[in-house]
Amino acid sequence: MNSDVIISVFVTGIALMTPVLWAALGEAITERAGILNIGIEGVMLGGALTCAWCIREGAGITTGLLLSIPVGALIGVILSYLWVTRGADQIVSGIIFNLLALGVTTLLFEEYLKGVGVVTSLDKIAIPGLSEIPWLGEILFTQNITVYLALLAAVLVFLLLHRTWFGLYLRSAGEKPRATETAGLSVPRLRYASVIIGSALMCFGGATLVASTSGGFVTNVTAGQGFVALAIVVLGRWNPFLIIGGAVLFGVTQALQFQAQSLGFLSALPAEAWLALPYVVTIVAVVLAKSSRYPNACGVPFTPAGATR
Repeated sequence: MNSDVIISVFVTGIALMTPVLWAALGEAITERAGILNIGIEGVMLGGALTCAWCIREGAGITTGLLLSIPVGALIGVILSYLWVTRGADQIVSGIIFNLLALGVTTLLFEEYLKGVGVVTSLDKIAIPGLSEIPWLGEILFTQNITVYLALLAAVLVFLLLHRTWFGLYLRSAGEKPRATETAGLSVPRLRYASVIIGSALMCFGGATLVASTSGGFVTNVTAGQGFVALAIVVLGRWNPFLIIGGAVLFGVTQALQFQAQSLGFLSALPAEAWLALPYVVTIVAVVLAKSSRYPNACGVPFTPAGATR
């Protein structure tokens, strides 16, 4: 591959990794507090539909992105009620939520959005000075606003989890919830907060699919990216900076399909192989990476002392 092809792959890959990065950052917060959200796919679908609907009604892309945040928070309240208040099985109910979200968004798309076609996506913003750096400038500093915000969000999530009392409380709720309760903290409230914040980020990630990459909404537009986000969180060991690396790996391998004709003998691979490649690479990376330990109480319902369900 010549340098132009390499740059093109990375430019596209950075853009494509953004929705997954937003979702993975939200999941990192959620899992740190002890909640395993298998329903990322469904939350992202909600954000994608919200953004597409806003564009369809003439409200604009920016409004669609912003509206996805409270929509995600509302979804987080519903999921929190299931997992924290009712103590529902997080894996089973998460899978059911994904199926429900797929059905609902498909129905709404067929009823109200079908035929809207491809919409205008966000424009790229070249950062003065930085965009002129050879290679790096074109790859990293000529992206749309959601890419820059995602990278900033990774820094903020790291600071939230590791440099604030709130982050310490969240991590304690995911590791030793009974000890956290003994210290006078409310584990249910901490888990509610983590799921609501995490779902808002995931929903925003779904909205970026429409606003910055796909350019429109189609049935099952997420195409499994929610499950990729789950894998990337494990691959990144719940560290936002390492999660960025996992997201880039997924995005770049996904971008290769657009440059298949420039990859020599690999260009003979069928289109289906290129579509499957990013998911295969992500799975292999998780398998080959050193084993990661989930927070001790992740996925385990918690009942406050003296309470009954």
